Amino acid sequence: MRSQEFRSLHCAATSFVAVLGLLAPATLAQEARNGLDGEMPHAVPAEVDLDYYLPNGVSYDPLFPKPSSVLGWEVGRWHVRHDLLVRWFETVAEQSPRVSLTRYGATHEQRPLLLAAVTSPENQLRLDELRAARLEAILSGAESYDGPNVVWMGYGVHGNESSASNASLLLAYHLAAATGQEIEQYLRDHIVLIDPCVNPDGLSRFAQWANSHAGYQWVGDPSHREHNEVWPGGRTNHYWFDLNRDWLLLTHPESQGRLEQFHRWMPSILTDYHEMGSGSTYFFQPGIPSRQNPITPAKNLELTRKVATYHADALDDLGSLYYTEQSFDDFYYGKGSTYPDLHGAVGILFEQASSRGHYQENQYGGIRFPFTIRNQFTTSLSTLKAAGEMRAELGEYQREFFRSAIESGDGSAYVFGAPEDHARTLELVELLQRHNVDVYELAEGLEADGQSFDAEGSYVVPLNQPQRRFIRAVFETRTSWDDNTFYDVSSWCFPLSFDLPYTLVESARKPAEPLGFVPWADSDEGYDPQKTRLWDDLVPSAKPVAVVVDWRDAQTSRELQGWLAQGLQPRVATRPFSGRTKDGVVEFPEGSLVLPLRYERFGNSKALDYGPESNRVMNAALMADYKGIETHVLTSGLTPAGVDLGSASFSIIEEPKPLILVGSGVSAYEAGEIWHHMDVRLGLAPSMVDKRSLGGLNLERYTHLILVSGAASGWSDSTSDKVERWVRSGGIVIATKSSAGIAADKWLGEAVEEEHDHDHSHDGEAEEGAEEEASKPTYADYEDQRAVERVAGTIFQVELDRTHPLAFGFGRETLPVFKNSEDLLPAGEDPFAMPARYTAAPLLSGYASDNNVERIAGTPAIRAGRVGSGAVICMIDNPVFRGVWRGTERFLDNAIYFGGAIKRTGKLGPRTEEEALDYAHGHSHGK
Repeated sequence: MRSQEFRSLHCAATSFVAVLGLLAPATLAQEARNGLDGEMPHAVPAEVDLDYYLPNGVSYDPLFPKPSSVLGWEVGRWHVRHDLLVRWFETVAEQSPRVSLTRYGATHEQRPLLLAAVTSPENQLRLDELRAARLEAILSGAESYDGPNVVWMGYGVHGNESSASNASLLLAYHLAAATGQEIEQYLRDHIVLIDPCVNPDGLSRFAQWANSHAGYQWVGDPSHREHNEVWPGGRTNHYWFDLNRDWLLLTHPESQGRLEQFHRWMPSILTDYHEMGSGSTYFFQPGIPSRQNPITPAKNLELTRKVATYHADALDDLGSLYYTEQSFDDFYYGKGSTYPDLHGAVGILFEQASSRGHYQENQYGGIRFPFTIRNQFTTSLSTLKAAGEMRAELGEYQREFFRSAIESGDGSAYVFGAPEDHARTLELVELLQRHNVDVYELAEGLEADGQSFDAEGSYVVPLNQPQRRFIRAVFETRTSWDDNTFYDVSSWCFPLSFDLPYTLVESARKPAEPLGFVPWADSDEGYDPQKTRLWDDLVPSAKPVAVVVDWRDAQTSRELQGWLAQGLQPRVATRPFSGRTKDGVVEFPEGSLVLPLRYERFGNSKALDYGPESNRVMNAALMADYKGIETHVLTSGLTPAGVDLGSASFSIIEEPKPLILVGSGVSAYEAGEIWHHMDVRLGLAPSMVDKRSLGGLNLERYTHLILVSGAASGWSDSTSDKVERWVRSGGIVIATKSSAGIAADKWLGEAVEEEHDHDHSHDGEAEEGAEEEASKPTYADYEDQRAVERVAGTIFQVELDRTHPLAFGFGRETLPVFKNSEDLLPAGEDPFAMPARYTAAPLLSGYASDNNVERIAGTPAIRAGRVGSGAVICMIDNPVFRGVWRGTERFLDNAIYFGGAIKRTGKLGPRTEEEALDYAHGHSHGK
């Protein structure tokens, strides 16, 4: 039910802009003729007509090409392929002086990402000048601005919600071909940006599926193959990520390119078109009012409600059912409908019931693909009408948004940095800069909040800049809200996800100018080995015996993978040691990587020469040094303290050959996140095999088996026995989320109940009973109470055992981790096999009920142990969530490269036969 305020606004919004066709009638009889109403047959004819979509009372240039002239069919007859979508927008730009087209990037599969700018021909001639003038007025908070306003129409972030991108075809035609004074004046006053497809790879995957299974007669049976895509479906991008969660995180090129354009244009309205279940109707925001992010000004909700009245009018005229304030929220700023709210714009989410193909039966009779497109096109027009009639109000709100941010600023700033991992620090710098945040180098060291920040490697983000609200949103932590129900994650604090020391200070010295753009990944361009710090240390006269490389640097994982691919045999130190260098003795922690140098003698010469492997080691060391990774050359294998270089405490790292189980029942998100991390971050190519094929697979070619949620369940006894034999012969299982609990129960022994410090189960028993009697929950309360008990994306803290191989390279004793389920890892009997445990007070940021916090406290986040000659590693959380948890991704890297270094542990007492064999083979050697 709409609020009274919404009702009054709805009644007031009755003015008519004829050219936009927002009040064009569509009778129920017309709906019935198009097969959209009443009892539906099993199959319907695939007939569509352009006039079905277009508003009444609008004339179009008869010479302008129609979509069918490019597609070969009418919009809605087939699902548009991305290549045809691109061809249509290129045609529109070629044929219309109102339209210009920008290619702002490419997807992982190299499909182009397009942004069409539609405005008057006069504006097109000075488009960049108008853009720059408006941007300056917005970011400076100018009192007035009289240039054209900007509206961003975004379509198709989820590939299998394709009514959106198909509607963009119609909007481009309408704005380019419509004639008359009204449209000409509108385009003089506005620049309409059309992003026709945010996710081309997903759209292409889905269009191929839907078109391949459709015939001349459309089949509405929900069980029909057309309506049931094979895993992973078309929703996600190439790596199976949800791009509608990537606006903040910018993990993918689609998001990076789009955000660059967003900040170039700073639209006052941005639309975000989606689909939902086939049994629904139509949704548009404001959504549930109590679930707005508290950083967003209240005026934003007021404007969103006002814009909503225009959509209501338009859909009422069509006879389309809709709802507005019953579900969805505006909390997580990483979505297309909420990111604009952090920039003085009004972001609007639309959700159309999906045909998930061409036609599907539902409780209303049936829903056809053309009907879904028409609703999306209609609310596109109503958005433009709202933008026109609310132009002054929207513009003033956006300028005031930034004006108030600047005026409320003081000298306070966030300082962050990790001296041991400058690459990870620079990654955060780059991410902030992509969001148009000014970042400065720290001019002098400071002490704050019990932490030390050196001038070298630390950075300052002052709050007195236009992006003040954005900075608050990504740096602050919070654990309580008026409404504790969340549609998505409840916390996304950047420095916590990067595991970087940070704090808020009243002031910090910084240079006068912010840093220029700093991409964290150093290129090899300009590399000259003779100009590296290590060059003189590696010449033959220095007699080097090994190179030691710091594992704490985020770049080292990719360097290690490169060494392994070259055939080198690096080792990891499982105990601390010191080493002699040309400049003296250096201390090295557990986790340091050692690359031995080998010599060859030729003839009777006493001089040392280098073999091919030695040359590769030297090149690897020089490149690591060039990239800023701390690297040292040892001049002796005899160490002053700790284990010697020949000790078995230096575990050889084997080149990994990982297998990720995928397919039906497996979480595509989690599998995709691990695939992306291995492929993009590490340069490691995993095999991906359908879960159903595991029983007949030759596992001997793989070193690691990766099990995400859904991958470890449903195995036959023979498959389970087969995997266990593989593990015992040396394989390594890495299991995450729900699969972690299954793997722990299967291979890591009996779970034990842990005692808590105090049993609260009977506290205040009488009082609680009386209160429960007074307010018994009702059926209607179920969804809200279930949502309150969810862990819907919260940041917790774990304590680390940094002597364990899975915790090598971490800089501090505690670590923020991301948790988005209530699942717990059963505690085992082995106290040495839990390298990460939740702390006694684990909640850092985000929402979790008191009950869940108490349940989680003290439980293991990771368990790992030897099983025969192999190992099983169980992580209850996802270490690479959405590709942005730089702090915890090291858990996965350590599991991949150091899993073989995990020793057999257990309860203290007499050694088992297996432990005795381990000891005899030198696993406990050292000084």
